[in-house]
Amino acid sequence: MVRYYVIFKGRVQNVGFRYTLYREATKLNITGWVNNRLDGTVEAQLQGKKSDILFLITSLQKKSRFILIEDYFMKEINIIPQESSFNIK
Repeated sequence: MVRYYVIFKGRVQNVGFRYTLYREATKLNITGWVNNRLDGTVEAQLQGKKSDILFLITSLQKKSRFILIEDYFMKEINIIPQESSFNIK
């Protein structure tokens, strides 16, 4: 089990990105949250199996023709053992 803080850059706001991330994370039993930032990027915390998180990140752009991830930053952070769901902030 790992937890990552991720910032996505590109066309990631006003294109259903947060909902798509929520839907796909839930399918993979990934917990955490996703949030729009004022600078046009989207931040998320993703907790689960490392392989599932990496799969999620690489497959997001394929889920919608409107989403365009130009770059992302990812940093491993401490897990939250009691977390049991994924939320859109």
